[in-house]
Amino acid sequence: MYYVSTRGSVQITTFRDVVLSGMASDGGLYVPQCLPHFDSGEIARWSWLPFDELAFRVISPFVGDETENSVLRSMLKDCYQSFDHRAVAPLQQIGPNEWVLQLHHGPTKASKDFAAQLQSRLVAHLLAPSSQAIIIGATNGDTGVAAIEAFKNVANVEVVALYPRYGVAPERLAELMASNLDHARLIEVNGSFDDCQILVSKVLRSWPLEDVRPISFNSTNWVGVLAQIVFFFHSALQLGGGERPVGFSIPGASFAEIYACFIAQKMGLAINQVIVSTNTNDALHRFINKNSYSTREASRSLSPSMDFSLFSNLERFIWELYNRDGSTVQHLMANFESSGKLSIGSKQWLQARMLFDSYAVADDQVREELLTIFKEAGTAVDPQTATGAIAARLHRRSLTSPMVTLAQLAPSKSSRLLAELNVWNGEVAAAPPLSVDHHVLSKGDADGLARLLRGAQ
Repeated sequence: MYYVSTRGSVQITTFRDVVLSGMASDGGLYVPQCLPHFDSGEIARWSWLPFDELAFRVISPFVGDETENSVLRSMLKDCYQSFDHRAVAPLQQIGPNEWVLQLHHGPTKASKDFAAQLQSRLVAHLLAPSSQAIIIGATNGDTGVAAIEAFKNVANVEVVALYPRYGVAPERLAELMASNLDHARLIEVNGSFDDCQILVSKVLRSWPLEDVRPISFNSTNWVGVLAQIVFFFHSALQLGGGERPVGFSIPGASFAEIYACFIAQKMGLAINQVIVSTNTNDALHRFINKNSYSTREASRSLSPSMDFSLFSNLERFIWELYNRDGSTVQHLMANFESSGKLSIGSKQWLQARMLFDSYAVADDQVREELLTIFKEAGTAVDPQTATGAIAARLHRRSLTSPMVTLAQLAPSKSSRLLAELNVWNGEVAAAPPLSVDHHVLSKGDADGLARLLRGAQ
């Protein structure tokens, strides 16, 4: 399996180089040169497989001959050993033909554990023993915590996590500050999560350390998408044996899950609807409904992991819409990076509208849904999951097909809010510590970030 850049100016490269990268040298994102495809009969035969073996069947074609099958199988089996549910990602029914896919049984109680645990094992396997790497990325809590946890025992690797001063929920900040920092550094950015993402992209494009590999722990790295394609095969096989069409509602906490669902459908999975749910920070909703995508200052909501407007994996999807035309994507993204605005061609937008539905959810709707699910299904969910459940209920096209909402976060991550609503009886997260050993950067200070990285070597 070989990979190319979405911007078309990089020669084909191997899975190893994609794993051990931040982004392509032309500023684009790596994508598979071709996609594997399975017929419905083959997918149906996977119904009885445990999660790790299913993951092997889905992931191995993207790895190719870079890693022996026995080694990859062993990695995947090991990935899920720290998950605290036998099913790894169990489905819970919350209504008539309405389901929640619980992706929060990993070591840090977030769906980001799937990608982080796989990435750490791939990096440990593919990175030469004499090499050094920095795993760098932006986080509003969950992604950084998952990366720090996953790489804690990987030699020759340091994790650098940029987080925003504004918009991180107290529970998330407490988790981040309590992370194992023996092999990690936290850098606070005096700005938003979008500002953190922009800084990371800038430093990856002009990496200041010759002898240290930069590797992104965000889903700009292909592994962040690859690990999540399995979610959709797992759900469809559980609910319909891989042959009955299934719909998905995906809270827009990143575009990686949405793009992974799109890839699963192209690989042959029977998916009959994809709903993208957002909160009041509705950049994706506006893109899908109005062909108008732009960055703007995020407002605070009950689902802080969705409080941003910059979605890196949208570039991969646009590349697909333009029939993998890298030069067109290069032009579109250059204009977006200079203006902060993006619209695509009418033909491509209509195709996107056929693939995705979307809905923006207000906080008062989220509160009501949290109470409704608790009263009618007897379970607590986090606000992000409630956002997806509302969109699923209001916009599903078929009542006869199962509709699955991705639950990316454990309810305990929103314990304060749920306790206020009387739908949580567990322990309430502690407030973050008053001080922690970390660095502070002004937003846009890419030179300052480069100096910090050089100074640690």
